[in-house]
Amino acid sequence: MFRLLLLPLLCACSEYTVSGKTETALGTAPAIEVYPTTIDFGTAELAGHHGNQVVSVSNVGDAPLEVYSARLSTPGVEFSVTVMDETTLQPAEDLELVVSFSPVDEGMPTEVLVIQSSDSEQPESLVSLQGAMIIPTDLPPEDPPEEVLGTPIIKVSPAAHSFGTIGVGDMEHTEFSVRNIGDAPLIISETMFEPSSAEMIVNLHLGANGPLPWTLGPEEAKHLSLDYAPTDDVFDFAQTIFHSNDEDQPEAVFSATGNARAFEGFSGGWYVYDDGLEHETTSSPDHPVTVHGDLDLYWYEPSGAHGLVGSADPETDFAMMREHVLVGAGEPTPVTGPISFDSSSTLATYAFATFTYVMCDFWIEADEDPGLYTVQADAVDDGIQVMVNGQIIDHMLLGATPTSWSLAEVGRPGEINTLVVILVDDSASMRYLHNLTFYRDGVMVE
Repeated sequence: MFRLLLLPLLCACSEYTVSGKTETALGTAPAIEVYPTTIDFGTAELAGHHGNQVVSVSNVGDAPLEVYSARLSTPGVEFSVTVMDETTLQPAEDLELVVSFSPVDEGMPTEVLVIQSSDSEQPESLVSLQGAMIIPTDLPPEDPPEEVLGTPIIKVSPAAHSFGTIGVGDMEHTEFSVRNIGDAPLIISETMFEPSSAEMIVNLHLGANGPLPWTLGPEEAKHLSLDYAPTDDVFDFAQTIFHSNDEDQPEAVFSATGNARAFEGFSGGWYVYDDGLEHETTSSPDHPVTVHGDLDLYWYEPSGAHGLVGSADPETDFAMMREHVLVGAGEPTPVTGPISFDSSSTLATYAFATFTYVMCDFWIEADEDPGLYTVQADAVDDGIQVMVNGQIIDHMLLGATPTSWSLAEVGRPGEINTLVVILVDDSASMRYLHNLTFYRDGVMVE
């Protein structure tokens, strides 16, 4: 998508801003617009910070847009982006992210900024990033180049494609083109394909396009394609790089991203992990435990994510917590209805706590309303914290009546979602979580 206004260059990348109208009207669908979709930081001659650019994220729809995250597909040292919390943009509101380029060695690094949102038509928006560092050397003067009439200009369309999340063993296909939009011959001397795995394969269609190098006249194009057949649930990324005689932009890039879910149907199963250890709860005076089910208890949970309490990066901490459960839990139990956990307890009151995790990866179809789904628990001792996709959605304490939580605000259609429930116990007696259950439109998921 395109915008008519140019964004100003900022001097720092430690925060982002949201601006726009204050009055909004309830609508039917959010729509994301990201500008620009390609950033070239130019060439640096020294290592270190070379510049910042601003990426604007706008809600051009007529309903609130959830911007979940902005991350680099393969984080490195050359590029960085503003750390952001999940943000809601009302219609006509903008969010500005600062992207920085800090080269460390000679070369021409590239990267892709992935912005995830609740736009069902475009859940992932991509911004291609590139820059270069060339250390000048003393060279004899070159002969003046022969005069060339006109200018070749390379354009890759589209610049990026997201396959989203597809099933393991499925195959998806996309097409793209490289075109000369200048008024002099464009020579594409070579192409380079750089995938993160063998699950993405580019087809240059040499039978139709002929062998390299390619010479394209004005408005002439070569059409190519890329196939994606994921074999696991690891995020995949690939770049096709074109080298040409376009003096202003000698390299042009087509980027593709994708992921897969390793399970079929609704869920990958219930993972239950109880480490059997008593964790001291008196090591931090900032988190005193004074009542049963005290919310400060979650700060002491042993994954290293501190139960997301005070987290500056809840998405990363939640992923750490999920990995902690997967490593400890062993094989999952299929989701065929409610799941429960019961055990006795011999804890010294408030001084120690145990932590039991119940986790489930689950799938919401791309065309489904997350509001159809709820999670329910019947009873707990001493308390639980309920989290979905890096957000704490509620707590439930001993003595509470059966409680349900809607996934309307946290569920993500067309993606793998994750539920983590932490059961805490802080006193000798019993500890339990009874009948943790998924419901879809009021019907238990089995």
